[in-house]
Amino acid sequence: MRTRIKLVLATVGVASVGAAFAGVAIAADPTDNTNVPHAQAAAAVPANGANARKTNTVESVQKVATGRYCINLVPGVDAAKAIPQATLENGADWDASIFLSRNHSSCKNNSIRVTTGTSKGASDQPFYVVIP
Repeated sequence: MRTRIKLVLATVGVASVGAAFAGVAIAADPTDNTNVPHAQAAAAVPANGANARKTNTVESVQKVATGRYCINLVPGVDAAKAIPQATLENGADWDASIFLSRNHSSCKNNSIRVTTGTSKGASDQPFYVVIP
């Protein structure tokens, strides 16, 4: 009887690990709209700003100048009350930095302004941004 119980528990453990990996695959959806559970909004933005993967609560992503991007949100997500978080993607320059601001004058109302660059000045860098 103990052998059978161990076998059942081992099978349940393997199924749980498989389900966890399946969940990661869903979050990494390469389509234009991405599913990010438990986030109000999120985007994965390449250095050139084009074809960003985003949740449906991100209206658009615009690269407005070198190292300057606007993440425009839908009306249901309030940028003024948001606490956005961002990190550079692995392909960014080693000494790159990233900065965020809400409702910056260079972007539309209800948006997050992302600025990337190095010690030499603004430069295009790939990044992720999320509003939890």
